Amino acid sequence: MIRLSDEDRQFIGFFEEESRATVRDCVRDDDRVVFVVAAGEMADAIGPQGRTATFVANALRPAPVYDVSVGEREGDDGTEAVAYAEVNAADFGAAIGRDGRNIEMAERLADRHFDVDAVELVPEPESVVETVAEETGTEPVDALFDADDERVVVLAPTGSQEAIAADGGALRAALGWPVVVVGYASDAPGLLANALAPADVTNVTVSDSGVAYVEVPEDERGLAIGTGGKRIRLARLLGAAYYGLDDVELA
Repeated sequence: MIRLSDEDRQFIGFFEEESRATVRDCVRDDDRVVFVVAAGEMADAIGPQGRTATFVANALRPAPVYDVSVGEREGDDGTEAVAYAEVNAADFGAAIGRDGRNIEMAERLADRHFDVDAVELVPEPESVVETVAEETGTEPVDALFDADDERVVVLAPTGSQEAIAADGGALRAALGWPVVVVGYASDAPGLLANALAPADVTNVTVSDSGVAYVEVPEDERGLAIGTGGKRIRLARLLGAAYYGLDDVELA
């Protein structure tokens, strides 16, 4: 339940009288006041229907937000909901705001209205490609953010994986997240095999129901799964993102 002070209500009354909009919430922070406006009124303030993604994106203005996804992660106090906002790496400063004011306000409002515990900035794919090209001299095929394991995934042209991976430290500093490099392949079996490397994938079969069954030697199943399941989750992420697969299983 949102509790407003008498002073908050005074601010709301003044704003509603001046703007003719319906205010749903008011948060004061040092020398500014943030108003949350009803959906359909002053659309530029909160976006259509007040959805979580649009809400977070507008809270981070003036930085353009390309996409927002909400996931879960384990925090110090248990499972927490996190909104991952895709922003061009060059705009991180604008999204964070002076002394972190923008992102802190986005977190406060997202928590009050959507029970989202944290807002994290992640680099949008095009800016990842640009950053990798600048740092390594090699232009990747594509990139995406892995929210489950909180890392940037770079798809590299054949033969360039090692060159990009060698600059992993510089890329992490530039992008703000750990980076994993996967060799690009133009078909699902090839991409899944690259994602599960160095495990030896001997065969991949994709069923009519959209499940890929990957065969690896019995003594390499643990290698294909990876520490804490990270490698098989990576294969599932790429399989879903690029080939619409519903699941990837070790046969």
